[in-house]
Amino acid sequence: MLTKYRLWCLLCMLVFIASCAGSSAYMKPSESLMSPPGNKALVRFMRPSGYGYAQNFNMLDGEKVIGNSVGKSQFDYLADPGKHLFIATAENKAFLEANLLAGKTYYVITRIYMGAWTGRVALVPVTRGSEFWDKVLEYENTLQKLQPDLNALQIWEDANKAKIQKVLSAYETEWKDKYSWPKLMQEDGR
Repeated sequence: MLTKYRLWCLLCMLVFIASCAGSSAYMKPSESLMSPPGNKALVRFMRPSGYGYAQNFNMLDGEKVIGNSVGKSQFDYLADPGKHLFIATAENKAFLEANLLAGKTYYVITRIYMGAWTGRVALVPVTRGSEFWDKVLEYENTLQKLQPDLNALQIWEDANKAKIQKVLSAYETEWKDKYSWPKLMQEDGR
């Protein structure tokens, strides 16, 4: 009887952990995913893991805050074609250099891993032949669809302009050439 009870408790815990999806004051539910218009590129940020669900990551395109990466969710961002620097902020800072074409959809996986005090973030570009190339189509159907709450993000951005500038400055002067940051190329669009 005791073994059956332990097994039941373990099963309940696994279901709870596996279903952990986060939430964010900066994001709200979305009915559907976007399609890229002819004059813009679409970048779909996906966080398929529920690990670290209580921690969200601010996502930036240069100095502009574009959303939060939330556990077991995805959100879309319409970007001008050309070069972009996507930034995720957590205990660390993660950068992704992108060169985007209009009319194409690009995918970025956000990952969380253990840090010294809180979670650390990594940005993984979905490139042709990469481990996520075929998985993103499944994620589109299974992950929670979110959209940015533009007013809430603007308030956060206005309150943190100095910090954002400091991160961009550190990237240009220290981190840009010190590390090999991931890249999303034009040919990675679909």
